[in-house]
This record gives sequence, C-alpha cells and structure tokens, in this order.
Amino acid sequence: MGTLAETGSGHGGPPPTEWDDFHGGGGGDPEDRGASRRNSLTGIVVVMCASVMSFAAFISAVIVRRGLGTDWRHIPLPGVFWWNTGILMVSSVMLDLARRELRKNNRVAFNWLWLAGTILGSGFLVGQITGWEQLVHRGFYMQGNISSSFFYILTWAHATHAIGGLAALLYVTTQAFRFRLGPAKRTVVSVSVVFWHFLAVLWLALMALFLAWF
Repeated sequence: MGTLAETGSGHGGPPPTEWDDFHGGGGGDPEDRGASRRNSLTGIVVVMCASVMSFAAFISAVIVRRGLGTDWRHIPLPGVFWWNTGILMVSSVMLDLARRELRKNNRVAFNWLWLAGTILGSGFLVGQITGWEQLVHRGFYMQGNISSSFFYILTWAHATHAIGGLAALLYVTTQAFRFRLGPAKRTVVSVSVVFWHFLAVLWLALMALFLAWF
C-alpha cells in the first residue's frame, strides 16, 4: 500500500506532474503515440478514398443522366454559395495555421486560430442551408427536376461530411480551451486538418461541376 501511495499507480510509474495535468495527461510512450498517429492518418485516408469513390459514382450518374434526355434544367447558383466557397477556403487556411502554431508550442495562437477556423466552418454549413432555402424560394425542389435532385444530393452529401468534420473541430476546440490537448490527443488535430482540407478541395470540385454541367 505504501508503494502504491508513493508511485500513484499499481505499475510503479512516476506520479502525474503539474505539466501532465495542464496538458491533459502524459501522453504515453512516444513509440505508441507514433503508431497511433500512423493508424489514425491511415484511417482518414481510407475514409477520404471511400468518399471520393462515392462522389465519383454520383458525378458519373450526373454525366450519364444529363446526356440521356433534354429535360435537364439549368440551376442558377445563389450568390451565397460563392461566399461559402470563400468561407470554407479561409477556414481551411486558419486551421492549417493553427496546426503550425501548435507545432511551435504556441498554445494561445493555436487556440484562437483554431476557434476562428471552427467558427468559419460552422458559418459554411449555415450558408449551405441559406443557399438551399433560396433555391426552394426560386422553385428548385428536390423532386422538381432531375438536375435539382442531383444538386441537392451532392451538396447534402458534402454537408454530411462537413458535419462530421465540424464535430472533430469542436472536440479539439473544447479540449484546447480546457488545456487538455496533450501529446496523446494531438493526432486528432492533424487528422481534422487533413480531412477539412479534403472537404475544401472536394467543394471546389463540386463548384466546378455545377458551373460546367448545371
């Protein structure tokens, strides 16, 4: 019992330090963290590949269906989608800058840059909802025309991915401002940034598709 009281654990390890408490735990063995980071990055790459395949299937369906008939209706994009594109790009830049500041151990800059990127990411989703509402007011419904159906499917699918990405951003934000973003938790920062960059590139591809085919 005396040994347990002195070590703070049943494994004879050193007791937690103030530094560990401040940063959300000691973070474990560096080799274990490296393996976990590689596994996490591999996992997000697999997710992105699956997403690319899904969107490629949707886009192939768009190209085939558009060439089958003359009932394809042009969809005038509301201006909010252009603003949204800029918001998403700036959000991606903010998050990348935050990641760079974390590597320099500049926690204050990281917290505020990450928060700004997260708020902009939330603004992107709000803008998507606004754009859908404007299209509905203009008479473009999900079941109104095949072109509008594909437009809603593609943008909804992207928004679903964005919601998942935003959940990760909010988790990091919460951990960062509670000073619990220790070494063991920093992998989620890299994974979140990589996925958010992917969403930004994917949205640019969708906007190009909308301009060319819708």
